[in-house]
Amino acid sequence: MKKVLVLVLGLMVAVSAAAFAGDDAKKKEEAKTVTLTGEVLDMFCYMGHNATGAEHAKCATSCITKGLPAGFLAADGTVYLITGKDHAPVNTMIAEFAGKKSTITGVVRENGNMKALELVSIAEAK
Repeated sequence: MKKVLVLVLGLMVAVSAAAFAGDDAKKKEEAKTVTLTGEVLDMFCYMGHNATGAEHAKCATSCITKGLPAGFLAADGTVYLITGKDHAPVNTMIAEFAGKKSTITGVVRENGNMKALELVSIAEAK
């Protein structure tokens, strides 16, 4: 009886591992590079009181420079958390674009209802 139980549990673990590996592969396949126009946000003020735009740029730059999470508000209204490749910090690279119309290129990552943009490049929009 114990051998059967061990065999069943082993099969369950193997099937679960295969399913998770398939999910990871699917997420990597679905990740795509996009270029978006919008503005860099400090997520603290955006979530707390919907702060955006040039009138909030100085505060947003300060918050992002201090290490608070940063996001990107795309022209279509979608907000992305901005991340760096392989956990690299990006705040010092993006702080100067807070509250300014910018163009960002990155790899979109999704988990549930959350979207993130793994930074490739950013520039002031023309």
